[in-house]
Amino acid sequence: MIVARANVGQPQVAEGHGISEKSSRTRAAILAAAEAEFVANGLSGTKMESIAKAARVNKALVYRHFERKELLFQRVLVNAYRRMREAEAVLTISADPMVALDQLCEFTLTYYRKNPGFLVLVGIANLHHGDNLRSVPRSELAIDKLMTLVGGIIARGEATGVFRKNLNPADLWISLSSQCWFSVATAYTVEVSFGKSILEDQEADRRLATIKEVIRRYVLA
Repeated sequence: MIVARANVGQPQVAEGHGISEKSSRTRAAILAAAEAEFVANGLSGTKMESIAKAARVNKALVYRHFERKELLFQRVLVNAYRRMREAEAVLTISADPMVALDQLCEFTLTYYRKNPGFLVLVGIANLHHGDNLRSVPRSELAIDKLMTLVGGIIARGEATGVFRKNLNPADLWISLSSQCWFSVATAYTVEVSFGKSILEDQEADRRLATIKEVIRRYVLA
C-alpha cells in the first residue's frame, strides 16, 4: 500500500507543476493579446472578449488572472516600462559624460522608433491622468535605476567641469526623453506638415543629431 500511494503521489506532483506552467503560459498569452488590443483600440475601446479571443482562451480565464480591464491594462503598462528599463540597464555607457549623453539620446530615440506601442500605452495612461500607475510601487517601474544612470552621467560631467552645476537627473531625463518622444509620436503629422519623415533612417539620423545638440547645450557649463 505504501508503494501504491507513492506511485499515485508522483504524477500528482508532475500534474501540479504542469498546471503552474500552463497558467504562466496563459497569463503571458493574455498579456500579449491585451497589449496589442490596448495599443490598437485604447483602454475604453478594448473589450475583454476581444482579448480572450486574441489570446485563444475563454473570457473566464482572463478574469481569473486579472479581475478587471483596468488591472490588466496596469500590468501591460508596467511590463512596457520594465522592458525599457531592462534595455537601458544593459547599455555600455561611456565614462566620458558627453559621449554617455549622446548614447542615451541615441538609445532613447531608437527605442521609441522600434517600440511605438510603448508611446501609445503611456499616452493612454496620461489620458486617464496617470491613475493606472498611482498604486504601482515605484520599484516596479525601476525609476530609481534610471535616475542612478542619469545621475551618474551628471556627476561625471560636473566633476570634469564639462557640465554646469546643479543639474537635476529627472529634469535632464524629461528634456531628453521629450525630444525623442515628440519626434516619434508626431511623425505622421510632421511628415504631412513639413515633409520630413522620422520613420525613414536618413531623417531619423538628422533628427538624432539635432537632439544631441539640444541636450548638449542644455548641460554645458
